Amino acid sequence: MAFVFSSLSKPKDGHPKVDIVCVPAIGADPRRTWARQIDSAGHEHDRLDYTVHDKLYPNAQVHLYDHYTPQERRLEIKQAQGPNDQAHRQSAEALAAAENALSGYGFVKWAEHFQRVIQDHRHAHGTDRRPVIFICHSTGGIVVKQALSQKPAESEHDLIAACIGVTFFACPHHGSSVLSGPEYVQTVRDHLELKWEMSEALRNDLSLRNTDLETLNYRFAVRAVGIKIYSYVETKDTNLTVLSTGDIGGETLTAIRLCIVDSRSGKLKTPEVPIEDEEVISLNTTHIGAPRFTGEDTLYTYYIEELAAFVKDFSAEDRAAYHDLNNDIMTRIEVDIHQFYDFSAQNGPGSMKIFSANPNLRKFLDVGPKQCMEERRQGMEGIDEYQSDGSIRPSIALRPATEPSEPTAPSLTITTADVEVSLNNKSKLASEQKLEIPSVAPPKSIHTKRPAMGVALEVPDSVDHLKSKPARAVQFGDTPKQDNASIDVDDRRRPQRKRLFPLPNISSERFKWIHIPCTNAGWVPHVLTTISREKEDLGLHARVLMDKVWFSQHNRSRHGSPHARFVRAGIKCLLPKDVERSHTDGIKTPSSAIDDTQFVVYLPYLHWDSFKSLQKRADIIRRRREQAHARPVAKDVASGRSMEHKLIWQYLTSDRPLHCRRTLDQYGYPSLRNTTVRDADQILYKRTKADVDGGPVKESNIRHKHRPFLGRQSVASGYSVDSNDGSLKSGDQAKVLMVDQMWLWIIDRNTVITFFSPKEKEDGDHGTSREGDLRSEIYQDINGDYASQCVDPYDFAGLAVFHAIKALLDKTNDRNLQVFRIFEEYISILTEQQTSSFKHFRNNHKFEIAKDINAQQHIDNQNDLDSLLELRDIEDELNTIGKLIKEQQGCVSDMIFQYEHLIKEHSKGHNGINFLADVQSFLNEHQDQVDSMLKGAKAAQTAFKELLDMKQKQANIVESHLAREQTEVAADQSRSVMIFTIFTIIFLPLSFFASVFGINSKEWTGGNYPHLHTIFTYMGSISIAVIVIALLVAFNKYTRRLALKSWKLIGAPFVTPLRRCGLLGRPSEQISGSNVLVIDLEKANKVDLERAEGVKRLETISRSYSKMNWEDELKLHRNSMFGI
Repeated sequence: MAFVFSSLSKPKDGHPKVDIVCVPAIGADPRRTWARQIDSAGHEHDRLDYTVHDKLYPNAQVHLYDHYTPQERRLEIKQAQGPNDQAHRQSAEALAAAENALSGYGFVKWAEHFQRVIQDHRHAHGTDRRPVIFICHSTGGIVVKQALSQKPAESEHDLIAACIGVTFFACPHHGSSVLSGPEYVQTVRDHLELKWEMSEALRNDLSLRNTDLETLNYRFAVRAVGIKIYSYVETKDTNLTVLSTGDIGGETLTAIRLCIVDSRSGKLKTPEVPIEDEEVISLNTTHIGAPRFTGEDTLYTYYIEELAAFVKDFSAEDRAAYHDLNNDIMTRIEVDIHQFYDFSAQNGPGSMKIFSANPNLRKFLDVGPKQCMEERRQGMEGIDEYQSDGSIRPSIALRPATEPSEPTAPSLTITTADVEVSLNNKSKLASEQKLEIPSVAPPKSIHTKRPAMGVALEVPDSVDHLKSKPARAVQFGDTPKQDNASIDVDDRRRPQRKRLFPLPNISSERFKWIHIPCTNAGWVPHVLTTISREKEDLGLHARVLMDKVWFSQHNRSRHGSPHARFVRAGIKCLLPKDVERSHTDGIKTPSSAIDDTQFVVYLPYLHWDSFKSLQKRADIIRRRREQAHARPVAKDVASGRSMEHKLIWQYLTSDRPLHCRRTLDQYGYPSLRNTTVRDADQILYKRTKADVDGGPVKESNIRHKHRPFLGRQSVASGYSVDSNDGSLKSGDQAKVLMVDQMWLWIIDRNTVITFFSPKEKEDGDHGTSREGDLRSEIYQDINGDYASQCVDPYDFAGLAVFHAIKALLDKTNDRNLQVFRIFEEYISILTEQQTSSFKHFRNNHKFEIAKDINAQQHIDNQNDLDSLLELRDIEDELNTIGKLIKEQQGCVSDMIFQYEHLIKEHSKGHNGINFLADVQSFLNEHQDQVDSMLKGAKAAQTAFKELLDMKQKQANIVESHLAREQTEVAADQSRSVMIFTIFTIIFLPLSFFASVFGINSKEWTGGNYPHLHTIFTYMGSISIAVIVIALLVAFNKYTRRLALKSWKLIGAPFVTPLRRCGLLGRPSEQISGSNVLVIDLEKANKVDLERAEGVKRLETISRSYSKMNWEDELKLHRNSMFGI
């Protein structure tokens, strides 16, 4: 076992960023494995390691690894020079001895040698922390996986922490019938060019459905976080020659064609063991041609380019931050393990107790729940450590029931002290002189129930001890306080046997509840595999993770928004094979993997969150979606305290991603790409925001005072940032409704597993984060003297569903979380507003049309429209809550159906069905309440619509009166125009002829004057031009705008210089004709715009929810008519 050093191992200049180690199959040649061409002389050409070195130089240092030592590789049988050739015999014996020594090596042994060689080489060259990439072929991939999955010694660096990528070429991850079959031994050796035949130990390790291989895959998947994996699978059959027996007897060589490693075995990930960053690529080549890319030049170039780009873009800082984030998640996420057991000291209520452990997720996945509970019993899990809820974990030692306990006396210290001396002043008490009284064994005939005590008395140092003494301070040890009667007169004690707390033992254990506080779909297979591995049955969880039960229940939309990821509500009851039963919908249930019933529950339930948390979550999701991978890690996320933000950043875009908490609208409308506006318009948010801002909403003003209705779109881009200063809005501590998920699996009669996300604790929440917390509700109900009795996992499943449905709606004390009461109160307020609006309209609709100054407020429908929209929001949210209740009712009904058969056939779930019946009645009551509120909201909506219709009709009447008044004004104007026209008709001819005969022309006066023809020609041309221009400016708005722009471009630049020269006065002193024209054009343009806007308001705004100002409309119309 050694590196094969070559010129590639030592770059001539620069500092390599990564090491690349090429690992062949066990026994294969370390050079010929990667050679794409081999000439007749046996020389390799176009080797993969050469190409990688040339492409990545000087960023990478390439090494070749050989599983054999140089001495073992050089062993050959020398050609015999005669019948008694000693050298020939010695070489054969040495070769046979070496083969025999290696025949007992399995993959674990080969991996240990590989790990030691790698660690020694890296330590010798000072590259312990340099990133490394492994390129493996066939069985060499198993060796690398085994080495990476093993924990190093304390003095060594973890190899998997330095690994950044692994490439597997035709690796038998799940075994191979060809590599494990004894009939293929010789042909496999010839095809892979192995020095020796594969040993029996290796072939046994490669057998199909080998639990050791599947366990290795699981361990590697758990540890291989952030490692880029390429899996190249062979799809072309290999010509194999095997020895077979013919029909007529005898043995003969037969040629067959098979894939040495099946393409399904060449893929590392499975439904039970997901791999995050594995890319599977098929090669149309044989097993030996996979690392050589035989006939696959395009894929060969693609792989080299991908590897070069990966190394070039690699950042050690980003990887370190990524691993720190993952380590923080794995060590801070605590798994709840609760062992239910019979309390032998009691037989009545409270006889079922729980014993709990809280290991972190990494420890749980490494050692399993059984070892965690055993360490908890032994007091090794952190004595006197503070738990997450702030309580102190007691130190408990487990003693078998048959082992007698030696009586040990606790310490009792009695000292002379003043009354004011504190009992806890340990330093002072320790400094005083004490006298330890020796213990004396009590007689066997004496049996007393008084506890044993140890006494230490202060030795008097003078005769003053006969005087009266002040009060004595007593310091007790670890045992409870005892009375003075336990001290004999002769200052001797009688030790008694202690009363021991009965801890659970194997005979009293019922079942375990394991809870993961996160809905991360990628952790589900790992957790279930951990349970199965501990029970030595990897098929235990196979059925509960099959497509029909698990993957087909996942929902994903086309737009890919995180809120569209959820598991559809439902239950699955997997029965033993000998039991056939159809579901309530007629679909046959799948069979169980064991001889017992397996149960699966996916349940949505109502919860809550603060608006501030909603803002931050939305911001983290938005930032995380801007990059394809978790690297680089945002600094505020890595250094922050929020575990939810870390989980989102790490697992949001995984193959099996994190299921984020959803708002009520995200649950009701998963197909919407963005629900930001709807989330910010929740009824619970608006009602509790008013309380946060300083008092309840006034009933007379339903409209939200911090967010005008017309400005709702302003929050569409995000929740949290104000448009002015970027600060959080004032209502960020208000509450919003959320819909969370609970996943529950009963995988056998002794284990129940749950996944659901808690609400994170916030600064300054004053303990409200525990309101409606599902985990706390369940734990409080199963722990204590009067705890709900769960005899089996089915009872617990019913209890979990019971609390999931009732946690928020029935268990909260915060008045801002009493959801149904808030809805009922708001509907009542809006109904009262509707009644008030009706009365106001009835009492004030009589006024003089268009002349009464109060007409505006009587016809204004803004508040009524706002109330109508609020009622529509209420109806929409109640419908969503009703949808949730119906899904919960369906789940509960299905569970009751299955529990009835469980009780009848297996006598299980007796208490669970009672919980389900109770919660079913609870759901029916709340469904009736939702229907009643919907009925009230719809009735109020109908009333508001009628009121708005009446106001619209009244507005139409006002508008008709306005039109009539406008008609009268137009008639008056028409009469005035007619009078002016009459006068014009009379005096126009007279004026014309007087002007004509007053002209000095040559024909009439003689002299040197122009002719009449010339005069009329000039007059007609100029008049026509002026008339046309005036008509265009008067009746064509585009001409007016063109004239205004022309003046600004041509005339305006000369105004300022002329004013400075004194040739043009100030505007207040002198207004020229051109300025008058400009002012007139601007006035005309403004009038046109106001007129168009007025028409638009008359056509649309007066028939919508916006305000109408009839006085302004009338004034605008009059001014436009008279040209004012």
